[in-house]
Amino acid sequence: MEINKETLDKIKALDEEQLRAAIGDIADALGATPQQKRRAQNNSGMIRKKILSANGRELQRQLGKMTPGQREEIARKLKL
Repeated sequence: MEINKETLDKIKALDEEQLRAAIGDIADALGATPQQKRRAQNNSGMIRKKILSANGRELQRQLGKMTPGQREEIARKLKL
């Protein structure tokens, strides 16, 4: 999964409901517990601020911390 300007723009354009759903999908792909998933979704405002201020390199670094399977699952769920 490559984070380029187009991908970053798609993520930034998500409305609140879509962002919460995407956060849930990412949490599922990473193996989060239901409690961790809810906590992340409840912090969607903070996550949006981080995404809006992030650049592709920064997001790519975060993706590098995940396994290839996790990255593929996130890309599949987010249709990236």
